[in-house]
Amino acid sequence: MKFVFVLLIVVSCAAWSQPKPTDQWLTRPVDDRTFKTFLNFSTYDQRIPFDLKVLGSEEKEGLHREHLSFQTTPGVKTFARLYRPSGAAAQKAGAVIYLHGGGAAGKDGRIPQSHCELMARAGYTVLAVDMPYFGERSTDLFITFTEAEKHEKLYNQPSAYLTWITQVVKDVGRSFDLLVEQRNADPKRIALVGMSRGAMPSGIAGATDRRFAGVVLLFGGHFDALEKEHLPAACPANYIGRISPRPVLMINGMQDTDMIRETAVLPLFNVAKMPKKIIWSDGGHAQLTEEHRAAMLQWLRETLK
Repeated sequence: MKFVFVLLIVVSCAAWSQPKPTDQWLTRPVDDRTFKTFLNFSTYDQRIPFDLKVLGSEEKEGLHREHLSFQTTPGVKTFARLYRPSGAAAQKAGAVIYLHGGGAAGKDGRIPQSHCELMARAGYTVLAVDMPYFGERSTDLFITFTEAEKHEKLYNQPSAYLTWITQVVKDVGRSFDLLVEQRNADPKRIALVGMSRGAMPSGIAGATDRRFAGVVLLFGGHFDALEKEHLPAACPANYIGRISPRPVLMINGMQDTDMIRETAVLPLFNVAKMPKKIIWSDGGHAQLTEEHRAAMLQWLRETLK
């Protein structure tokens, strides 16, 4: 009996130490035929009315800000903040769609707002949208917004997570449509920027929607430190290489304990194809220094020229 018990422990420990099942896609992403089936998840009806509502607007410190709501798919509404330089409405502008990280405030968190204001002051129209379950789209799914809760209820629930990714990707596509049709953005000069958790659907949306000029992944990766598995259609490794020939910029922290350099970031960057660039900061998660803010703006200038 003791032998059987010890054997079970050994087998369990061995299984725990095995690579995660989805790690296979970091070395061998799905083939073209399989990838085409993934595109069905991101298809949406462009004829659905936006039902756009301006919930508020202001001119402050040289920026025009709008608080918006609009329909992305039938019966699904997202909320957004639009930033642009004051007086720039008549100009055909380069633009950015921004996806926030996993904070409860969503697009209205301190870090997302600072990033959006930075890009708007550089001359871009920036649309920051709330992802499902965050910000103004919060539900009773998350109560505490702790990492443990988010992983237990969403990130480590493969089917639910794929559904979430699918909706975010559709929201991104409709956000592109909105910028072009309603806010005078130049369709050839729109980039997608995703921060932390928002970087994961950004890499996916950037591959499935060929209209984006380039994609920036801020402190993103393949898995965060608490993730266990995801389905192939929700795996960034099956998408990031397909963004090419449009450029990808990754900015990550050497000391990040959430998106870990050796296991989450470098393996995903290795799957990406040229043109690609990664910039390392000395800090941890979401610590974007002035130097790296400048580098991101320079990348945007080169990509959206």
